[in-house]
Amino acid sequence: MSPPDAQVTKQIWNSLHIVISVIAVLAPVLIVFLLLRFRRIKKELIHQHQKNQKLIGKRIEIYERIGPKLNDILSFFSYTGNWKELSPPDIMKLKRELDKEITISTPLFSKDLNTKYNSFILLCFVSHSGWEHKEKIKTQYEMRQEHIADWNSDWIHFFDTNNVVEGIKLKERYDGLMEYFKHEINPTS
Repeated sequence: MSPPDAQVTKQIWNSLHIVISVIAVLAPVLIVFLLLRFRRIKKELIHQHQKNQKLIGKRIEIYERIGPKLNDILSFFSYTGNWKELSPPDIMKLKRELDKEITISTPLFSKDLNTKYNSFILLCFVSHSGWEHKEKIKTQYEMRQEHIADWNSDWIHFFDTNNVVEGIKLKERYDGLMEYFKHEINPTS
């Protein structure tokens, strides 16, 4: 090797030595930085998971209160289950309780809750028709009059028999609402 080649080799080796030294110093610093970043991300993920679990738990609580009431309304309209045990005043009370529960619970669910709920309820009831108008039940009363032992003829004013909706349509909207709750409670299903 000639002296100029030896000098170039020595310069390259010195440059390489500097790079290796810098990497040797930066590697532990980079590892510590990545470790701290990983811990922070892990902590945030755990916190987010716990928050999601609490939200899902709250949604389940709400559904446990709402679900049976919605089912009672469906039973009343489809003449199944406990429909003979439910009087028109009972149904109107259930609707008011559901309206309140849905309004209070809206922030804990996605924006579709009101849409799905109202889509179902508007098939069942004439509502939001002004201060002076009473809400009415959109169904026939004659069969109820025949099958409910303690029928009160004053209950007839609870019914709007002009706007009765098909049971199939009502069931579809109910199923859509139940599917919505299922997805909100278990988003992975």
